[in-house]
Amino acid sequence: MHDEINRLLAAAPMPAVAVSVFDRTTTRFSEVTGTADVTTGRPAGRHDWWDLASVTKTLVTLPEVLAHLDLDSPLAAVWPAASGHPVGRATVAQLLSHQAGLPAVRQFFRTAATRQEIVAQAVATPLVREPGSGAEYSDLGFLLLGEAVQDHTGLSLDELTRRRSDLRYGPVPGAAVATEICAWRGRLVVGEVHDENAYAMGGVAGHAGAFGTLAQVTAAAQAWLAEAVLPPHLHRAATRCWAANSSDERFGLGWWLPPTRGIGGPSAGAGSFGCSGFVGNRIWLEPARGYGVVVLSNRVHPSREHPEPFREWCIGLLEAVAAQHR
Repeated sequence: MHDEINRLLAAAPMPAVAVSVFDRTTTRFSEVTGTADVTTGRPAGRHDWWDLASVTKTLVTLPEVLAHLDLDSPLAAVWPAASGHPVGRATVAQLLSHQAGLPAVRQFFRTAATRQEIVAQAVATPLVREPGSGAEYSDLGFLLLGEAVQDHTGLSLDELTRRRSDLRYGPVPGAAVATEICAWRGRLVVGEVHDENAYAMGGVAGHAGAFGTLAQVTAAAQAWLAEAVLPPHLHRAATRCWAANSSDERFGLGWWLPPTRGIGGPSAGAGSFGCSGFVGNRIWLEPARGYGVVVLSNRVHPSREHPEPFREWCIGLLEAVAAQHR
């Protein structure tokens, strides 16, 4: 397995990439390679911090929501700021499983000058369908849940995640892998969140903003594989199907289930689940087969164009790992 993964790493279409393969107790493979910043030529290393993008949803926001908010309660019941807005009728579970009726994304950063303005615009966003009537992957649901859990606990997501894991929000305390030359910011993004809405919110948001090293992300993913994050009934709830749509997308609470967007590759096993991040990240967990895979990369460096090579490369990696566990 190691030889095949090393071959794939050498042929990776991303400037920098980090990969780990692990079981419930042991990391079997871990490697970081490539160029962290093509403008300087600096190589990526094991201590580099990686922007986790939407992996923030599952490794940071999801555990806090499951630990602190009631799944069956309407958002307005757990977060008074949602009262009087259509999204306030959606339950916490519907928001987590992308069936609250919210659109996929909105560019609040273009019209809002502060965190408070972004939150106000997000909670007032018109629904595109009734809650519970169909799934559409949405940043907005997790943005709102991040605000709700912070309001409920009186703690920031940054503080909550530091208490739970070694992940953290930026600015990071060490070297970071560069992401995109951002047209909106007019500069290369290094060590601060790539997602524009999260950046405009001060870098701390429920849908994006967390960072981690390969070892830290592996530990957080391994805890999900080992069902060590939350009580067993919440693990079971998070990884069963809550919502689906006509595009063959299936969602648990936060987690994607196969065959959603091909994230687990053609050999995804029964009970498998995972998540992805826009900058070039992927976590895939195979509980029945006893292993998981973490991919961290800067596939948007220096530009977000042409994501297909990254997706195809991930499929090749997941197939190579799966072949060793049949």
